[in-house]
This record gives sequence, C-alpha cells and structure tokens, in this order.
Amino acid sequence: MHLLNSDGLKNTDVSPKDTVPIYLDDEFQVIEGPSYWAISLAQKRSRSIETLKQYTTVLARFLQWRDDQGIKAMSWQLTDEDVINAYIGYLIDNRDQYGRPSHKTIEDYIATLSYFFKWATEKGYKHYWKIDPHKVTVRIKGSNAMVKMEKQVEKRMEIANGKSTIFALEQDKFIHRENIPTLIGLFDDVVYGFIALVLWRTALRPKELFQLPYMGVGINSGLKRYRDEELLALNDIRFRFESKGKDREINFPADVWAIICTKWLPERVKRAARYQERNNGKMPPNNVLFLAENGTVVTPKMLRDNFNKVAQNHTCPEKKITPYMFRHAFATYFILDRLQATNMLGKAYVYNAVIDAELREWMGHENIGTTYKHYVHLVNRYFYNGLLEVMEDPVNQAILEAFGQS
Repeated sequence: MHLLNSDGLKNTDVSPKDTVPIYLDDEFQVIEGPSYWAISLAQKRSRSIETLKQYTTVLARFLQWRDDQGIKAMSWQLTDEDVINAYIGYLIDNRDQYGRPSHKTIEDYIATLSYFFKWATEKGYKHYWKIDPHKVTVRIKGSNAMVKMEKQVEKRMEIANGKSTIFALEQDKFIHRENIPTLIGLFDDVVYGFIALVLWRTALRPKELFQLPYMGVGINSGLKRYRDEELLALNDIRFRFESKGKDREINFPADVWAIICTKWLPERVKRAARYQERNNGKMPPNNVLFLAENGTVVTPKMLRDNFNKVAQNHTCPEKKITPYMFRHAFATYFILDRLQATNMLGKAYVYNAVIDAELREWMGHENIGTTYKHYVHLVNRYFYNGLLEVMEDPVNQAILEAFGQS
C-alpha cells in the first residue's frame, strides 16, 4: 500500500492545499474510497496541512496493516468491529520501547478511522462497521481492548473456570478445525472442498492458490500426477509462486497432494473435457488446477460466492466463511499446536525464533517477530476464553477422511 502526494489539483478552487494525498495498492491501482476522502479533507480550508497529513497517515497505517495481514487494503470495505478490535490489539502488542502508541493515541487513531467510515457511509460506500462516531468509545485496560458501540449487546457465556467471555466478535471470523470436515461436505461442487483443504493446510492467499498447476514445470515439476505406489513414498513438494510482486516458495504437504492425485485429478480430467467442449476443442492450460463442474476455470469471485453460499446453509457450523478465514485458522492452530508442544500455552510471551521463521515462511511475512507475537497473544486470549481446544492428530485425520482417505 502506498500513500502518495499528488499535485494534480494544486492551487485550484477544488483543492486549496499544495498537494492532495492519494492511496495506491501494491499494483499502483488507486484505492478509490480513501483517496476521495483525502480529497474531501484537502478541500476543507478549515483543515490545516498538518491535520490533513495526520488524518491520512492514520488511515494509511490501517490499510498497510490490512495488507500485512493478507486482507488487502483495496478491500477496505470488508471492515467490521472484529477487524477494528484486531487492529487495536496489534497496536498494543507492537508498542516501541517508550510505550508508543499510548492508550490516548490509539483512541485518537480509532476516532479518525470512525470518522472515515462515517464519511464512507454518507457517500454510499457499503461496509460492515456500523458505527456512529459520537457513540464510539475505546476501552483499553492492560493488554485488552475493545471498541464499544452504544446499544451493542455483548454475548456472555460462563465457562468452566467461572470466568465470562465475549463471543460476539471473536467467533465471527474464526474457523474451528473440528468443523472443517462438515464444511467440506456442504459444498455443491466438490472442487471447493478441495480448495478449502488446500487453504487450510497451506495458508495460501487466493491469488497464490490459483497458481497451483495441473502439471508443473521447472521448480514446480514435482506437482504432477503420481501412481499409487509412488504416493506411498512421496515427500513434501516445492511450490514456487508469485506473491505480492515477489517470488515465494513453500513445501506443499505431500498428504494433501496425494489426495489431489487420487481424488481430484480424475475428476479434473472429466471437467477438462467439458472445458474443451466450451472452447472449440482447446484443452485447459496445464497451469490451471481447479475447474468448476461445467468446465470453467474457478475464479476468486466464484470461490467467494460458493463460500458465502455454504455459510448461509442452516447446517453450517460457522457463521461466516471466507478464504482469509482459512489462512487465519492455519496460523492460529499452527501457533496453538507449537505452544502446546513446548509447554508455553497460556504463559507469558517468549520469542521463539524457530517457530517464528517457520510461521513467516508459511504466511509470506517478512517482519521478524511481528506475526508470531500477534498470534501468540491471540491464541492465548482464545484459549483463555474457551474459544480454542487443544486437539490431537485425529482431528486433522478426520479432515483428510472427508475426502475418503483413511
């Protein structure tokens, strides 16, 4: 995400300021809503240049955090109370040695963000943070924080140790792994079940997921169809792909590729014939792994639509399902399992360079310690509030068995 100053409206009646800030994503596409907001601020003669800079910088930091979390600055409208609370937690967990930003500064940040989202609502931009800036308060105590709205109802539930916990926001964006076998069985088209499995086991973003090939070449040549006897000795497979303008690699799990080989690739062959019928005899590209039932190439929009459809099913055990939630669940359970294995679950934060390096490799993050620290605090809070349970391998095995593997 980039915040740049443009002089396109310099010294005009439209903008009396010397420069007008604009927001760009990593592909240098204009992020429309935030940029129009910045222009509207620049038009106000009552706003000083310093105030304009402060306001736009606060929003820029929030958008950059979204990018770093893999939820895209361009998708700023997909913001709700849960996202704002997660951002507050990030600000608290990443204070510098002088304790900055202070509680008061964080409260000012959230007030500025609420001002932007109120403006967005007035201008017809749909988003999910239903707020009135005059009714927003930020409660910060120790390492806990929450944005509260007037008339907000907090759902509380008594758990074994007698403590009460707030469920209203935490569960909305969290997928419990014990529910994944059920979710897989709810898709109308089996391709989305296979995609959910890959997302759950690799933490890939959708753009990265759709770079998985049917038949890889070069360093990805290990991603191919194997005979049954070859699958018995298959090791994790190197997968290189483009990620946010850079090349990145992960070790693709061998057991997941084995399921793709035995269960998905035969189905893809059938769908390739339908693709051929729709495209004047042309076969689908070898760099495309996922085809819909009618033979069309699965797109990110098709993926989102089908995830939303499952979430609306009355038998769905989760309130909401998005591709990002699987990535978030991967990181959460990754840290949960490793904290449990090292007897650090629920204890004071201690940096672990080995776990951090492995997590950053899966998530594609570069900042040392930042992602690790965020998820350690998150997991401990989830675990303390009874939102997570420590599960053994049978849960992961049940996910594989959803595809007919024993």
